Amino acid sequence: MNGWDAAPGTVALVAAPAMAGVAQEAIALAGLRAVLREAGDAPLTAGAPVLLIESEGLADDVLAVLLDAAAAEAASGGAALVVSFAAGQIDLVAEALLDTGAQLLCAPNMAERVAALTLARAWPGGGRLRETEGDRLAMLRDGIARLVAALTRLTGEGGAAGLADTPMDYRPGETVQPADPAEVRGEIKARRLRDALFGVALFEDPAWDMLLDLFAAELEGARVSVSSLCIAAAVAPTTALRWIQRLTALGLLLRTPDPADGRRAFITLSGQASAAMRRYWAAAPLRRGAGSATGGAKGA
Repeated sequence: MNGWDAAPGTVALVAAPAMAGVAQEAIALAGLRAVLREAGDAPLTAGAPVLLIESEGLADDVLAVLLDAAAAEAASGGAALVVSFAAGQIDLVAEALLDTGAQLLCAPNMAERVAALTLARAWPGGGRLRETEGDRLAMLRDGIARLVAALTRLTGEGGAAGLADTPMDYRPGETVQPADPAEVRGEIKARRLRDALFGVALFEDPAWDMLLDLFAAELEGARVSVSSLCIAAAVAPTTALRWIQRLTALGLLLRTPDPADGRRAFITLSGQASAAMRRYWAAAPLRRGAGSATGGAKGA
């Protein structure tokens, strides 16, 4: 092995020449040492505990092969994987790495690169995460847990296994009022208007925004790519990708390859999530104009 193999402070770096300087600066700021690797090297890490790929500037065909190799190494547990990429590369990167646990950074700034590398440095050795990073991840987990609990209550499935593990096909004899895709789109439009008036940060809720968008697309018979779903989430693409990873792991989202383009995937609601959304819509009369902000009129 090379002298740097498995060195705790080492980062194997694969980058286009134009991005190598930025990546090396981030690695140094994280207190780590960069060792340059080429896209065709095998293995990419050669024992380094962290692999950083700077995708911007790499040709799609080169990047596709590189990401497949990185995914295989990540699956073997050989290294923590951090991948930075341009907005136009979201679908290509997501298709290869969305299910790998890699940290995916879309058009990151220097601080985001350094934070990701710091987290990656802690993870392979089993060390403690920084308190601030651990708190942030805990907030994400807690937010998803609340969402799953709410959807589970709406489906009537109260078992401890939760939404991801419990089949939720429609029960015989149960009637759920069909949802109108135009009404769902109207809800999404209202949420964006709220953001415009009060600011995005105040009401940031990417998980629900993505579920609404996928629900509307399902009703319309439309398909949603990873990049389109990131836009619908109304947050930074890197944040949206983290939520897609977590919602997929929970069984709320499914990812299917695009038959016309193997480098792209479509995201859909799982059967469980679709059933939950339909029951939610049927149980929320205000969404259908059947009430008002003050409760509306009943029965006449």
